[in-house]
Amino acid sequence: DLSVPGLTEIEVKTLDDVVKVMEKGDKNRSTAQTAMNSSSSRSHLILSVSLTGVDAVSYALTRGKLMLVDLAGSERISRSEAKGQRLVEAAAINKSLTSLG
Repeated sequence: DLSVPGLTEIEVKTLDDVVKVMEKGDKNRSTAQTAMNSSSSRSHLILSVSLTGVDAVSYALTRGKLMLVDLAGSERISRSEAKGQRLVEAAAINKSLTSLG
């Protein structure tokens, strides 16, 4: 199982619920311009979708899980020309990616 401090888990029942959660996630996403990318992701995103289905005839349960992971890319400081807050973010991104192995 995945354990992330501060993780938010939201149950959705309808497509409208899904859209609202995705919009909220997009608003919380952090991007910034660097010399290498006009919209560089400054954060990681993990979306876990768990589904449970019930067979209409046998009532058997089927469960599935889909994990979508979008990691902020590592940056070569010299090429991205990161300074100030962008430099701090780049160092944190690189450190977090290194911890993944």
